[in-house]
Amino acid sequence: MSRRYPRFCHLCGTPLALVERYLMYSNGLVICPTCESTAPRCQRCALPGRHLERVGGALLCPTCRAQVAFCACCGRALLETAYMIGDSPLKYCQRCLEERPRCDICQAPLNERGRLLPGRHGESRRCGACWAEAVHSPNEAAPLYQRIFLLLPQEPGLTLPLLPRLHLCERALLQELHQQRRESLQPGEKEGAESDPHLLGIFVQQGREQDIYIEHYLPRDLFQAVAAHELAHAWQAWQGLDGLPLLVGEGFAEWTAYHVLLALGEERMAQRLLHRRDLYGQGLQRFLTLEQHQGRTAVLAAARGSLLL
Repeated sequence: MSRRYPRFCHLCGTPLALVERYLMYSNGLVICPTCESTAPRCQRCALPGRHLERVGGALLCPTCRAQVAFCACCGRALLETAYMIGDSPLKYCQRCLEERPRCDICQAPLNERGRLLPGRHGESRRCGACWAEAVHSPNEAAPLYQRIFLLLPQEPGLTLPLLPRLHLCERALLQELHQQRRESLQPGEKEGAESDPHLLGIFVQQGREQDIYIEHYLPRDLFQAVAAHELAHAWQAWQGLDGLPLLVGEGFAEWTAYHVLLALGEERMAQRLLHRRDLYGQGLQRFLTLEQHQGRTAVLAAARGSLLL
């Protein structure tokens, strides 16, 4: 079989018989010396071309244009390293991660769709994605909260005689309430409480008055997870379960939130609970293992402290 030789430059059409030499790239592109020295090059693959497009601040050939990712914050073409946060598929450039304020919820850098929300106790920050899904007001929160309260007796099987009052507040207030709780504990009860990281919500009881405080402007799925978690603490209070080890108290509350989320169809948030590696995640895994081997009756017994976890 005879070998076929290229006859024309792929960029300018000059007959290759008229030039002393030509260049052939690995992808089959053949060009004359003039195009090799004068044609602009794609900033991703470095191949010369006559139909390049400037997109995201970079000059790209059609092939690279279809393959390259762009920073979800500033829109720059990600020609080198792309950074991802958590389980989000979005990608970011290093400059945005280093220079822009970060979302309090997901840690993504803020773009023009994000929000900086001033407050009495400090500023709250929400990226565009979290803000788009945020629970913005008590009127939006109330039906979600009520739905979880009504769901609890069926999934996972907790009955509360009364629905605690709900308050949306700034994170700084949650931290203040958490500190007040620590100060009210006896010396032996304070062990482990200082490291409690769950400051998106808190359950407070004074006498028979029960209140649940949840950080304002949480995304809907996260709000539901926090509400279910804190309602589990309200159930523990009605059971007279004070002073539980954090692994038991918080692990059971996460177990409750996990099952509520699944019942609501919030599988992605439920999976996020499974991926936690802190005390909350460890407690959740222990309760799930107990449920798998001995059923929910054993889970409720462990939650009441009558069965070793």
